[in-house]
Amino acid sequence: MLTLYHAPGQLSSRIIWLLEELEAEYELVLTHFPQPDGSGADPNNPHPHGYAPALLHDGRLVTETGAIALYLTDLFPGSSLGVPVGDPQRGAYLSWLFYQVGMTEPLVNMQAAQLLQHFAPFAHLNDAMWRHLLHTLGSHPYMMGERFTAVDILYIELFERLRPVLGPHELIDAYIARGNRPARQRAKLRGRGR
Repeated sequence: MLTLYHAPGQLSSRIIWLLEELEAEYELVLTHFPQPDGSGADPNNPHPHGYAPALLHDGRLVTETGAIALYLTDLFPGSSLGVPVGDPQRGAYLSWLFYQVGMTEPLVNMQAAQLLQHFAPFAHLNDAMWRHLLHTLGSHPYMMGERFTAVDILYIELFERLRPVLGPHELIDAYIARGNRPARQRAKLRGRGR
């Protein structure tokens, strides 16, 4: 049994999208994000800091978006959304997955909070990251080439959420549009508690 703890309006929605793409059976538990000082955490949420997403699988807890995405795609090895161990593309898949959560997401959030101008090394890294991402999206439709994977779910949700911060860009807009898939529409409805 899979149980996902999801905070509506937060990026935990991308795990709902992933579950819908996997056609997994799961229970959705709505929770809320705690305040920045940690107060107000939902005592029923098993995440150690009260954040979302948190995934329970037969009583085992998995937290953090990248870990959950990897766990789920490994749990459903027949799906094209992941890359199984031993596949020549596994290294690229893992690299993109953790580049998203470890590099892109923090830098884009710093950009959104207008912090980059105060930290020159991060601003340089942000520029290099965007060159890398845009080169990739200019070369093929998805981060892994022609194939849509869990990596794209994480990127598309992030880019769409922060679209106003990123400024106009045809490659980003086209990439977001490619994410308009039936599973995503189901996930949006379910993530709002419908």
